Amino acid sequence: MAKKSWAYDNPVYRARYSAPINLPAVAASTTNAKFIAFAAMKIKSIRANINIAGTATTAGYDILNGTTSIGELACGTSAAGSVIAAILPTAANGTLAENGFIEIKTKAASATLASSAMVEYELTPGADITA
Repeated sequence: MAKKSWAYDNPVYRARYSAPINLPAVAASTTNAKFIAFAAMKIKSIRANINIAGTATTAGYDILNGTTSIGELACGTSAAGSVIAAILPTAANGTLAENGFIEIKTKAASATLASSAMVEYELTPGADITA
């Protein structure tokens, strides 16, 4: 498909979007999911809702942009249905180029933890969009 970019003030660049990510229970210290940028964008926040509680107070997720940590979702032994406070990446570490990605890894002692996450983002003005 063809790609195109619009004027910097086009509404497509001013809106905020969200993408759900399922985080099933996986082995501790393992990549659980990736959010891959389809265009240049800025990650505004990442939050999670617990589906299955962790069994250790250190349970949670590390959020990485390449090898740079942009935060963590500390879940601990919070009950199913608990909403975990959002992380708010800085402009520098929350910026993704097209085909860049955010990696979500379980922390140590997180093998039973399962959650649903949401990535909030906005497209970088002038970014190429598949038409």
